[in-house]
Amino acid sequence: MPTNVPSAAREKLALPPLIRARRDESEAVLVVHVGRGLCGHDGIIHGGLLATILDESLARTAIINLPDKIDVTADLSINYRSPTFADQYPASIQFIVVRISLVDKTGRKTKVTGEVEDLKGNLLVEAHATFVQPKYAHLLTTKAVQQMMGDPEAAKSTPVLLSEGMPPPPPKA
Repeated sequence: MPTNVPSAAREKLALPPLIRARRDESEAVLVVHVGRGLCGHDGIIHGGLLATILDESLARTAIINLPDKIDVTADLSINYRSPTFADQYPASIQFIVVRISLVDKTGRKTKVTGEVEDLKGNLLVEAHATFVQPKYAHLLTTKAVQQMMGDPEAAKSTPVLLSEGMPPPPPKA
């Protein structure tokens, strides 16, 4: 999962999510496999899981755009537009695409939007959130948070495997 999803949910994912983001971190796209083990009702992915994926994905974009890289969810609004089915179509349709966009960042506050689509581009879920950096954030060590989030060091241009929070292995000679 994007950051710290409970291990019970993480263990039910057949594949780790694929995360790609703009270098300025204003937008991100996640591709997540959702199978039958994640259903609430038979054949329908649990809405709470979709909410968690959105909250964590929105937070990832928000946190990287805050001065001290620490945030809390102040407001999260989710609209379920269509059921997210598992196993209704061929196995490839069990993937969802999560698109995240930074709307505004002002001081200690960021506003972010996100959408969940199937591979055909059908809108399944949409979300709007506000994240706030706590006033005490400057007292916390942010280097560990940045490393955990996969934030590259300013001087390096090495790509980062954001789903794992670490740089890729060096190429073999």
